[in-house]
Amino acid sequence: MGFLARHTFTIVGRNRALLGPLIVMWIYAAAMIVLFFTGLFLAFYESGNSTWFLIAGALMFIYKFFFYNRAELTLSRLTYGTAIGGSPTRGEARREIADLKPQIRTLGLLDMAAAWVASRKNKEGGLMALLLGGIVEVWDLVNHFLLPAFAIDRLGLQDGIAKLKRLKDHVPEALVGVFGIDIMGGVIGTLMAPVYLLGALAGIACGLFLGGHMPGAFSAGTLSEISRDMPQLGPIGPDTVFNWLPVFVIVFLGVLLHALMARAVTAIKVVYFTLFYTRIMHAEDLAPDMRADLEAYLDLDEGEMADSPAPV
Repeated sequence: MGFLARHTFTIVGRNRALLGPLIVMWIYAAAMIVLFFTGLFLAFYESGNSTWFLIAGALMFIYKFFFYNRAELTLSRLTYGTAIGGSPTRGEARREIADLKPQIRTLGLLDMAAAWVASRKNKEGGLMALLLGGIVEVWDLVNHFLLPAFAIDRLGLQDGIAKLKRLKDHVPEALVGVFGIDIMGGVIGTLMAPVYLLGALAGIACGLFLGGHMPGAFSAGTLSEISRDMPQLGPIGPDTVFNWLPVFVIVFLGVLLHALMARAVTAIKVVYFTLFYTRIMHAEDLAPDMRADLEAYLDLDEGEMADSPAPV
């Protein structure tokens, strides 16, 4: 993940417009989460306005599958334009994909189906959980190969799938291993696990030590009301007031950070797979000064990248 992040931003250095779609996805993700948590916050105060915020957040959650795919197609088109030696702008890339609305709808609906499968995976066990998890990982990989097939060659879903079958037959032996790169998405859970754990502990501690000075709407009452057998443990005892507000804030910040990191990982994957697709299907279009770096980047070869000059 570190290798891909460093060298993806090296490629972004050729054309800062590649940051545009990522920034747009960050803004959308932040707005969606802020709306939803604002609704929850107002619900604690029993405000009638909470319903509108919750509905707005839910609608943004549904629409995100289409919004993100449009942004990812824009990023894919930008990456291709940069790889062939140009400096396209985000506006130009959006115009290039303007007629891909059917593909955007298809990808959005398939992403929604994959999200539903992922939710079912967490409720199942044993062989079924493995099967559903495999479906999600396969779709993640296929999705990121379809994006450049749509953005560059303007293919439909059926032609895109056929192109992917031919694409795998043309992958150089040295690059075969990168077909497992979809596991990169799991890095978010790995990185966020200790953040959630430490955040939860910090939120509980603040809720205990400062609970008596926080809004009553989030108060859980005294610890004796929660548990009659609560002993006195130093400054914390049966009469200590616990407040949920710090935990609420920690959860909000954790979900926000998780969403922003997920969008960053997605952007890295879009850039990577677009360059991979271009290298295999449109090698003759690549800018000559990018070929050496691109071979090492696609092969995840740190040594070769270190030996070749960084693009500016």
